[in-house]
Amino acid sequence: MKHDHISFLEYNINQLMLPMDISELIPQHSVARVVNEMIERIPDNHFLRYYPGGGRSSYHPKMMTKILVYAYTQKIYSGREIARQLEENISLPLLWLSAFQKPDFRTINRFRSERGKGLVEELFKQVLMLLVEEGHVHLDDYFVDGTKIEANANRYTFVWKKSTENYKKKLETKVDQLIQHIDGIVAKEEIEPPSKEETKSLITSEKIEKKVQEWEKRLEQEPKNKELKKAVKKMKTDFLPRSAKYEKQLATCGERNSYSKTDPDATFMRMKEDHMKNGQLKPGYNVQMASNDQFILAYTVHQRPGDTRCLISHLQEAKEKFGVKAKNVIADAGYGSEENYAYLEEQGQEAYVKYGMYEKEQTRSFKKNPHHQSNWVYDEEKDVFLCAAGKELSFVSEKRQRTEFGYESTTRIYQCRECEGCPFRSACTTSKHGRSTQVNTTYQQYKKKVQERLWTDEGKQLYAKRKVDIESVFGQFKGNRSFRRFSLRGLAKVSIEIGLISIAHNLLKKAARGAA
Repeated sequence: MKHDHISFLEYNINQLMLPMDISELIPQHSVARVVNEMIERIPDNHFLRYYPGGGRSSYHPKMMTKILVYAYTQKIYSGREIARQLEENISLPLLWLSAFQKPDFRTINRFRSERGKGLVEELFKQVLMLLVEEGHVHLDDYFVDGTKIEANANRYTFVWKKSTENYKKKLETKVDQLIQHIDGIVAKEEIEPPSKEETKSLITSEKIEKKVQEWEKRLEQEPKNKELKKAVKKMKTDFLPRSAKYEKQLATCGERNSYSKTDPDATFMRMKEDHMKNGQLKPGYNVQMASNDQFILAYTVHQRPGDTRCLISHLQEAKEKFGVKAKNVIADAGYGSEENYAYLEEQGQEAYVKYGMYEKEQTRSFKKNPHHQSNWVYDEEKDVFLCAAGKELSFVSEKRQRTEFGYESTTRIYQCRECEGCPFRSACTTSKHGRSTQVNTTYQQYKKKVQERLWTDEGKQLYAKRKVDIESVFGQFKGNRSFRRFSLRGLAKVSIEIGLISIAHNLLKKAARGAA
């Protein structure tokens, strides 16, 4: 068949014509150019301080940093995949950034893990400072929130603190019974009953080991004592290793309720990404981040699931590591605790942070509820509350609580002794002891200040912007860049990954603005 007027562009696979400069093939507003420019602007001394010197020549840290950060902008989180892209000449921007050097995956992973933590934190700080200088980022408003990211760990290799404590308690009972049986006496006599703390450590692996040594010496004198020989074997092969295992597990847990055997730093948490829809707990980390105009200002990684007790340590790290201390802190009700309000006030920062009951308190039904304490009359002179029926709730006791940061809160408890026969009792309380209420005056004062601040025009605008700002960052991470699971294990290495993806995020935002 004859074809007329068909023309093709010239195609010759053996043609050896290439541009003299590979950078000509990189688009003008490519994120690779932004990565290159920003990292080149950071002085060498920020990189060299992590190198002791001596030994064989190393790849330049700026080159290694560029290929890692660029890879994270392209959703490439595996050291093997980065090395493959370089080795097989797949990614032209990666080849350009590496100047055609091709480190293998071990070198890439070693650089990320060993040089990583201090270097990445310093790099994030330097990039942030450059973005501030260029006017992309402002540090006045600090939108903070947390998200949980799954650890690189087996979902079913869990250790629960409560279960371990129960196993240890049962083991201690068996050990105590065996000691009493063999020795014929109570293992430890006390004139006064032991305290709870003493009871917990009554039977330890150290005590079991000492008892084994004692019985082995006794066996030398009574070699035919079969019962004693059997007891020594039971202690050495069963009770001692189990006791040591439980002690190690409880030490690893610390204040946490659980950890993963494949990544002991990871805690089991409830994730939003629940593919089985059954509320399954998975090993993970709680990542706290702050943003402004969707640029990340600071990041921290925590082992506890709840956001409330993460805020102070997050703000402290943001100030120490990244030099960020904002005027306004905006966060959701998960952060609204007395301690957090007190800390922000002490630091001279304005809190635009809702508390747990904030939304409910704005409803008409709540304001008209005669049985809620906030709608009662308080007689300051007599120190009593008057309920809807005119009955007095008088002061009964006071309880104090001290947090891990040393903050002490005081709650006063009031009790009504006239509930019997009250027509409102069923609507007011279900307690058989009558209605009681707890009052924390300091917390109420903080809540009142926050409420007034949130009611202002500025407060409404800032809080409305919170969802658009920080929650969009998490959407970018998990949705657009598919970062839902860490590649590395351990708290230190996980922090490196979050640092890298935070730098990548900020440079992607800068590149997008440049292209606009």
